Amino acid sequence: MEIATSSDAQKRGYGLEKLLNELFTLFDLDPKASFKITGEQIDGAFTFKDDDFLLEAKWQKQLIVASELYSFAGKVNGKRKNTLGLFVSMDGFSPECLQTTSSDLRSLILMDGMDLNAILTDRITLDDLLYRKRRHASETGNIYLNVNKILIA
Repeated sequence: MEIATSSDAQKRGYGLEKLLNELFTLFDLDPKASFKITGEQIDGAFTFKDDDFLLEAKWQKQLIVASELYSFAGKVNGKRKNTLGLFVSMDGFSPECLQTTSSDLRSLILMDGMDLNAILTDRITLDDLLYRKRRHASETGNIYLNVNKILIA
């Protein structure tokens, strides 16, 4: 709640990174905190079922636009061939982000505040959510799957 009520976007972002890192630790995903490499800031990294993920975490009180996805995908696609990216936006994504099937973004999956809420309220586990979202993206090319569709299935 302290993170959510902060008016400082940077403080919210760092708080979200820390919360996600703790969540990844809880689920034994071998997380790494934010780090910098030449020309890039990475919000974190973790391993899920033999896939290495980079993390982008945003809590900016506005929808993420497609250009931000393409920017993060550039970071992910510049790494090892099997590296994937998890883009977490607490306030969600613009309609263009949710409808894209661009091959430039195929290495990403999207997670929003509803997803995190479902995990924190024990309606789904993080590993089940990641598995279902990754599989959906692999089968359909759509990098976003609403958690409610998972829970009612």
